[in-house]
Amino acid sequence: MGKNLFIIFLFFIITFHSKIYGSDKISLNCTNIENYSTHNFIIYPNYKVVNILPNGYEFDYIIEQESSDLLISYFYQIRDNFIKKFVLSFNFKENILYDEMYEGIDKKNLTLKDKKIFKCKK
Repeated sequence: MGKNLFIIFLFFIITFHSKIYGSDKISLNCTNIENYSTHNFIIYPNYKVVNILPNGYEFDYIIEQESSDLLISYFYQIRDNFIKKFVLSFNFKENILYDEMYEGIDKKNLTLKDKKIFKCKK
């Protein structure tokens, strides 16, 4: 009985996970308007955004705000008491992505250090 219950539970978890994160994802290909580098983004609504860089590195962003017109996500990188905050702002009406990097030593008082603009397509 215990083995069957475990199999049913495992099946439920796999099915639940694939329904939430598999079918509703949005894949975007975005090109930097300055240097034409290409990033791929996978948006898992109500969960996260994955930024796939041209070199293959991937970064997960937490979704902060989400609507049919706009999605804002971020992640922090903290090293030796120095903070970098990376923010992605997707404007779905214009298919534009703003990629911003803030730096500082206090999360509440970071300074914008870099901003890139990307043109996106599905």
